[in-house]
Amino acid sequence: MEKRLADLEQRLQSSISNVWCRTLLNQINHLSSSLSNLTPIYRSRLTREQLLASIKTIQDLNLNSTNTDVYRRALANYLLLLSIHTHKLVCGVLLDHVHHLKHHLTYWKNDELNQFQIVEQLKTTFWFDQQRDDIRITEKIKYLNSQQDLLANLIGRLAYTITKIEQQEKLDLNEVMSATNELHKVIFDEVTVEYNSQSDLLDVIEVHSQILNSFDEFRSKLIEKIHLYRRPTHLKRYLPYYISSTAIGMFIIYKVYTNKTGIYNYITTTYESLKFFLNEHLIVPLKTIYTSTFESHSSESAYENSQLNYTNSKKILEEMLEEYGRQHAGTLAQVNNISVEEFLATLNERARNEDMNVVMKNYQQELNSPIRSALLGDLIKGILIQVQKVKVDGEGLIIQIDQLMKQNQINFSLLATIPAILIISFVFVATKNIVSDRLINQRKFDLTTLREQIIRKLREVEHILIMNSETPALTVNEHELIVPEYDRHAAVDQKQLMTYTTFGQFLSLIYELKYFAKQLKSKRMLSKEFNDDINLLTYTQLSANQKLLIIQQIHHSYSFLVHSS
Repeated sequence: MEKRLADLEQRLQSSISNVWCRTLLNQINHLSSSLSNLTPIYRSRLTREQLLASIKTIQDLNLNSTNTDVYRRALANYLLLLSIHTHKLVCGVLLDHVHHLKHHLTYWKNDELNQFQIVEQLKTTFWFDQQRDDIRITEKIKYLNSQQDLLANLIGRLAYTITKIEQQEKLDLNEVMSATNELHKVIFDEVTVEYNSQSDLLDVIEVHSQILNSFDEFRSKLIEKIHLYRRPTHLKRYLPYYISSTAIGMFIIYKVYTNKTGIYNYITTTYESLKFFLNEHLIVPLKTIYTSTFESHSSESAYENSQLNYTNSKKILEEMLEEYGRQHAGTLAQVNNISVEEFLATLNERARNEDMNVVMKNYQQELNSPIRSALLGDLIKGILIQVQKVKVDGEGLIIQIDQLMKQNQINFSLLATIPAILIISFVFVATKNIVSDRLINQRKFDLTTLREQIIRKLREVEHILIMNSETPALTVNEHELIVPEYDRHAAVDQKQLMTYTTFGQFLSLIYELKYFAKQLKSKRMLSKEFNDDINLLTYTQLSANQKLLIIQQIHHSYSFLVHSS
């Protein structure tokens, strides 16, 4: 098709001065550029309104009198592109309807399994919907299944038609007209039109305009067909729960009102506890870290004062020891078996080293006569020197402890903030996930649920492909495997294709898979690439075995399908 459009564009460029040539060229380029293999086969990049605007642009040219070969070729190619986009939009409408129909079907199947006669009777009386409730659940399931199969057949037929007219090497107007006739029957309840290659192309374009304008009516007809078989509205389904919740809520409000004093006290206590927790585990530690890092002058001055007091006390102790040693030099020299001169020569060094032997040896002798030594001797002076020694040692120990605490003050403060940081981190992550899922990415489900649903849908898609990977193809329902009947004269390659109904069911599963996959919106999970790979599964040109290989590639390329994220 690209080659044919390029040749047509070249011919139209030669007559670009003509308004109709320029307009047709722009519209053909607009429609052709909106076709891409990166989108599913059932999705068009153009909306219904954009196609209607394009048709109106062509109709406003008033080309009834023009009958050149270039004009007819251009209009035929425009009609081909318009037909592809229209078929895609109709296919999308049908898939969306099947998606909602499955919700009704799932509801009735679950209700059939869980129903009790008395509960069903209460529901019937409560709903006041006699016309719908007179239909048994088994009949509803049967009808919805038949509608699902009918719509699947239409979807499969449309998908194969899109491929057939999109892959034309040479433009076949009869095929395009035949596709238009079939589409008209689908939209307008089997009302037939008989267009062929000799028909006026503008009339066929007008038919497409009628089809596009009838979308709302078409949707209404589809909904009307299953009106009596739909599941009850949300209010009817959950009204008993709402009544129970309202009763429980009123009871809670009553209890809250009667115990409002106790609740107020509890709230006040909780608030004070929270404030105390934040103060002790966040504010004070952070202030301490800030003070230790940027405002350490006050702590340095206090340390200098302590160091100065320690130095003075040590100097006093040295002087006391030296003075005591000079007074008792003879006795201490005799005890140490050295001369007095030798003792005095080493006395200053001993005092600097705080050698208490200078005091203790004489102090021990004076303890033999404590009363006389206390009154006449130096027992009291020895005791005071020992007190000074204890004071110096205590001050030195306090300085070391202060220095150690100062070095680890930031560490202790950081340890104190861990509980608050953990709680704040948990609240932040939970809030971020909620905002990211609900507001930014607009996910209807959390990532775990999306992952589970994607795996389920991939499993169902893979089942269909496995059943159709070899001839004879199989279809499966709730009770049995079915071998579909083929025309005996059909070609082998045609037998290898899925039936319209099977491919329609396959596309409806892909549609549901895309519904969940589009909500991932995560670069880390490669959600864009994942969606592109799923789009490949929708094309009829690929065989079932090729699609199975794509699913195999999907499973080993995206780790979130194997490991929970």
